[in-house]
Amino acid sequence: MIRKSILIVLPLVLAACGQSETAPEPVETAAPAKVEPGDVKVVVDANGLGAKGTDLFRFGAPRREVDATVEKAFGSMPEKSSNEECGAGPMDFSQFGPLQIAYMDGEFRGWFLREGAGVATTDGVRPGVTTLESLKLERPVRQLDTALDGEFEYTTADYGTITGFAEDGTAVTALQAGLSCFFR
Repeated sequence: MIRKSILIVLPLVLAACGQSETAPEPVETAAPAKVEPGDVKVVVDANGLGAKGTDLFRFGAPRREVDATVEKAFGSMPEKSSNEECGAGPMDFSQFGPLQIAYMDGEFRGWFLREGAGVATTDGVRPGVTTLESLKLERPVRQLDTALDGEFEYTTADYGTITGFAEDGTAVTALQAGLSCFFR
C-alpha cells in the first residue's frame, strides 16, 4: 500500500518541483487579419461587393449603380479599360485602387482585388495582410492545379467560394470572384 502511495505521489512532487513561479507566455495563433472599423471603405464577397455599411450589389447589378457607390466610398473616379479578348467575351473594367470591377453588357460580373488599402472581404481576408496558413486555420482551402501560380480557392463564412493567389505559397497576394479575364 505504501509503495502504491509513493508511486502516485512521486510524479506529482516531481512535477511541482519543475514549475516556475511565472506564468507561461501566451501563444499567438495565426488567424486572418480582421478588418479594423475605420480601415475599409468597400467590402467584397463571393457574390458581389458594396460600400461598407450598405447592402451589397450582387453580380448582375447595373454598372452605373456599382461604380457610383464605389466612387463615393473611395472619393475618386475609376480608371476605365476594356478587353475584347476575354474567354467569357468582351469585358469592361473599373479600377478603384486595388479593386478591379469587371462588367459585361453593362452589368457587374466579377471583381479582382490586389494588395492595397480600403478593401477587404466581408470576413476580413485581405491580400498582403492575410497569409495562406492563417486562412487555412479559419476556412476550408483547396489548392488548384492551373497554369496560374499559387491559385487556390476557399469557402467563405457564408459558404461562398472565392479564388485566391499566393504565388510564393505564403502570402495571399490577390483574390477574385465572379467572371474574370484570366487565361488558364
